[in-house]
Amino acid sequence: TKFLLNNNIFSINSEILKNKFNKLNYLENIEIKKKYPSTIIIKANKTEYLAETFIEEKKYFVGRNGKFISAEYHDHKNSLPMIFGTFKIKDFLKLQSDLNRNNINLKKIKKYYYHKNKRWDLYLKNNILIQLPDKNISNAIKLYNQFKIKNRIYPDTIIDLRIKNKLIINNE
Repeated sequence: TKFLLNNNIFSINSEILKNKFNKLNYLENIEIKKKYPSTIIIKANKTEYLAETFIEEKKYFVGRNGKFISAEYHDHKNSLPMIFGTFKIKDFLKLQSDLNRNNINLKKIKKYYYHKNKRWDLYLKNNILIQLPDKNISNAIKLYNQFKIKNRIYPDTIIDLRIKNKLIINNE
């Protein structure tokens, strides 16, 4: 923001300024307004951290804003689930949306694993592993929810939903 000092407010391009703030990965909902004759009002929110991951041995947070945020300059006090594997944030946000839409409590997820074939495994805090398919995740989650309503799921159980319209239980 030092470049703003001693500049005429009329010559400052709001879009260029907004782009500079967008480079700060931890911000979202950035609004910039000029209040003439000499004030610029900048409003922004810190994005919510959804998970942690490692990229090239460096720790990052995954932000709700769809960006990786270096943990080098930011900290987070609450425990977040860990994501393993090489994934695109948009794929993770879509998974989160599918899980939310199907009433899966995200706070019970301890870690996510993203496979190269573009499917997810969810490791729950009670040692339940849910293996999701690469397509039709919502249908698989609905099947899981139907099963969960009628049956008790014990710790150390693997729930395989990778085959369309099938739920396979393994608790060996």
